[in-house]
Amino acid sequence: MKTTHLPLPSPAPGMQRHLTIHEYGSGPRKAYLQAGLHADEWPGLLTLQHLMTRLEALEQAGHIHQHIVIVPFANPVGMNQRLFGKFPGRFDATTGQNFNRGMSLSIGALTHRVGHLLGPDAKQNDLQLRAAMRQLVAEKSGHYEIEALHQALLSQSIDAHLMLDLHCDDNALPHVFYGDHQRPTGTLLADSLGFAIRLEEDVRGTVAFDGSHTQPWITLAENTGKLFAEPCFAATIELRGQKDVSDALASRDAEGLLAFLEQLGFISNSNAVAQPQEGETLGINVDQVKVITSPANGLVVYHQSLGDWVEAGDLLAEIVLLDSNRPERLAVAAPTSGRLFSKTDTFLTSPGASIGMIASKDQQIQPGTQLSY
Repeated sequence: MKTTHLPLPSPAPGMQRHLTIHEYGSGPRKAYLQAGLHADEWPGLLTLQHLMTRLEALEQAGHIHQHIVIVPFANPVGMNQRLFGKFPGRFDATTGQNFNRGMSLSIGALTHRVGHLLGPDAKQNDLQLRAAMRQLVAEKSGHYEIEALHQALLSQSIDAHLMLDLHCDDNALPHVFYGDHQRPTGTLLADSLGFAIRLEEDVRGTVAFDGSHTQPWITLAENTGKLFAEPCFAATIELRGQKDVSDALASRDAEGLLAFLEQLGFISNSNAVAQPQEGETLGINVDQVKVITSPANGLVVYHQSLGDWVEAGDLLAEIVLLDSNRPERLAVAAPTSGRLFSKTDTFLTSPGASIGMIASKDQQIQPGTQLSY
C-alpha cells in the first residue's frame, strides 16, 4: 500500500488541510472509492476501513491485479464544520454550495479538445478522452477551498474505470444510484451488495460527483458517434441512514464491495460473496422517486415504516402543529403508490422540507434533474 497526503490550499493563516489517499496494486485499470463527501454521512467511512483491511491482506498475497485508490475521508473541509457540537458537513460554509454538486466538466470544452482526435480504435479513444479529462481537471480554478477540494478529488478519480462514492441518507433502506445506460454493471453492484432498491438516472443533465465521471463518456459518444472500449462506471452507494454505523454493517458492505471488485477483475481469491438481499428487487428511474414534503411547521409523526408499500391516499404521517390553540395534527397522505424507502431524522420540520421518499412506478420529476439539493 502506498499512502499520500495531498495538501489543500491553506484557507487561513496557520491552517492546512489534506486528503489522505491509499493506493493498492497496479495495472492499466483503476478503481476509485471514496466516503464522506457529505461530511455528516459516516457509514461509508467505517466501510472503507474494513475494505482497506481486506485489501492489505490481498495485496500481500499478490491478489490485487489492477490499481485501486481509496480516499477514506473525501471532505476534510466539511469535517471541520463543528457548530455547537453538531456536524453540518453538507454545504460549504463559504460559498453555500453543496459539496456533492458543481464539479462536472464542460462537455463543450471536452468536445473541442478531443473530439477531432477520436477515431475507429475504441481503446485509443479511451486513452484520448481520459487524457483530455485529466487536463481539464488540472486547469480548473481553485480560488475557493471547495473548488480546490473538488479539483483534488477529481485529479485522483476522473480517469478511473470504476468510481464508487459512498454516502447515506437521514434514515433509509440501502440503495444505489447509477446511470440508466449502465444497467448491467449497476445491477451487478446492487446484487453484490444485496441492495434491493436500484435507482437509475439520466446523467446528461445535472449531476453529482458520480455523474461527473460518466457524463463525458455518454455525451462524447453521442456527439461524435465514436466508440469507447471501457467507459467509467460510476455509482453513488447509499449505506442506509446516518446512524447506521456499526462494524457488522460495515463488514457486510465491505464484503459486497469486494465481491463486486472481484467480478470486475480488480482482485482475486478474496472469498467474498454477494450479500443476502432484504426485500424484493425494485429497479426504477430516479424520475420515478417522489419526494414528500411537509405542508407546515411542526413535529413529524410517521404512520408508515421504512420498506412499507403504500397506496396513494394512505396516511403516511402527521404534522403536529405545535403553535395551534389546541392539540391539532395535519395529515400527510401518500401522494403516490410505492415503497417508502427514506424518512427524515429531523422531526421538527418546516413547510417544503423533505420528510420522505417513495419509489413509485410513475414519473415524478423531469429526467436529468436531482432529487434534492
